[in-house]
Amino acid sequence: MSEKNQPWTELYRPTNLGQIVGNENAVDALRDWFDSWSQKAPRKVALLHGPAGTGKTSSVMALAKERGYELVEMNASDTRNKDAILRIAGASAREGTLTGGAKGKRILLIDEVDGITGREDRGGVKSLIDVITEAAVPIICTANDAYNQKLKALRKVSKVIAYYPVHKESILKVLKKISREQKFELGAENLNFLAENAQGDLRSAINDLEGTALQIKAGKTTDIELLHTYRDQTKDIQKALVDLFNSQNFNEGKRAIDGVKMKYDELLLWIFENAYMHTSDEQLASTYETLATADRFLGRIMRRQNWNLLSYFFDLVSGGVAVEVDKPHRQINQYTFPSKIGMYAQTRFSRALRDSIASSMAEKTHVSKVAARSDSMYLVKQVLNGNIGDAAQMAYWLELDDNQIKSLVENPEYIRKIKKIMKAFEEERIKQQTTMGKQKFSSFDDTGDDWTEILEEHEKKKEEQLTEEKRLKEEEKKRKAAERKAKKAKKATEKKSAKKVPEKKKINNEEKDEKQVSLEDFF
Repeated sequence: MSEKNQPWTELYRPTNLGQIVGNENAVDALRDWFDSWSQKAPRKVALLHGPAGTGKTSSVMALAKERGYELVEMNASDTRNKDAILRIAGASAREGTLTGGAKGKRILLIDEVDGITGREDRGGVKSLIDVITEAAVPIICTANDAYNQKLKALRKVSKVIAYYPVHKESILKVLKKISREQKFELGAENLNFLAENAQGDLRSAINDLEGTALQIKAGKTTDIELLHTYRDQTKDIQKALVDLFNSQNFNEGKRAIDGVKMKYDELLLWIFENAYMHTSDEQLASTYETLATADRFLGRIMRRQNWNLLSYFFDLVSGGVAVEVDKPHRQINQYTFPSKIGMYAQTRFSRALRDSIASSMAEKTHVSKVAARSDSMYLVKQVLNGNIGDAAQMAYWLELDDNQIKSLVENPEYIRKIKKIMKAFEEERIKQQTTMGKQKFSSFDDTGDDWTEILEEHEKKKEEQLTEEKRLKEEEKKRKAAERKAKKAKKATEKKSAKKVPEKKKINNEEKDEKQVSLEDFF
């Protein structure tokens, strides 16, 4: 496909890991895992997880291009059963490439691995682990939720790497770059809107930019009508609220929200946020009681999936509110965007971090994710901001990454020390596994120790090792220099000897001439 016909998401897909936007820590972790990969590695597979459009698949493709590896892709959602996984993934993980033969360099990418966790996929995860055990090539899996309980066995053999929603500023930079290269001028306000509306999904933002460009170039819209469906939705809710709060009776109120294409909880928030403008203080409590009842019905619908209750929800948020408001004819120029939705947008990144920490806690303590978040999160935070040794043990046990540690630890100096001790733990664990077979290292030995002496001893050993390596290199360097010098001297001696041989012959010839007597002298 020519560049002209390529989708922009493909045209601007990163070709090396340095071009990945917004998840630098995850990229570093992937690079480190790949560089240390071997057939005997304890973590033979990398499990990349996070929301759509955060760069998981692009990172793998960029890694393959950067290192010159062939990339073999399979989608676990399409290839769901045990036999298919063994047939496709197994063959790809064992065989060489077409061009490189048995020694060909290959990476196996299994996308959407959480798609093999359904009832019809029984044995799929186990088969995948069997493939990983026998694999002769690096395997990378992607998932939206790596902490699904059914992926527990896969996590045990995987290096789990978290990808988070891309920051709005990073998305905006990419959109500006693409706009310049495509010579497509779009106002700063509209680009900013695209970046914000993507909600951390870079791929979605690029698709929206391309779609808008095509519509504008075709004359079907203008930059003012950017993302027509979203603008229509906002216009619809404004008009719906005018009609709802000015309704004369229950039936008019029901008709007011007809045609509003919006999630049920968002509709409830819009009405909740603006109902006070048309309601007196005396009547406000009753209006909010009606909305609270609607919220309870919605909660039951979502928990029990009982959609028969949906009609009651709509009756309450439409006709029920219409008969409660007692200032219907008040003129409002613009209704307020729900503050709760804005708050969620601002805290999306921190909430994603919190949820990932809660998932790790749930797995380690065998409780639900909700229980871990509500009952244990504050205890983990206390430990991480207390004794430095206990903090490092907790962070290592929960396998927290840099972003997760930063979100919980208040003192930046503590963060540096915790990461240093965690690194020492990991090196010691690898050393124990290498020297003592399958015996595992426990990070909770000597609980309460601040690990200062252990860390100093680790650094001392490392320094001694580096010194010894340097000494050996110097000795090797001197030995080679001496060999070169001796070789040079030997060559010079041989050359000198070669020159002396002809001179000796010449002298012998002269002596011979002197010894010869002429016939005249004889007679």
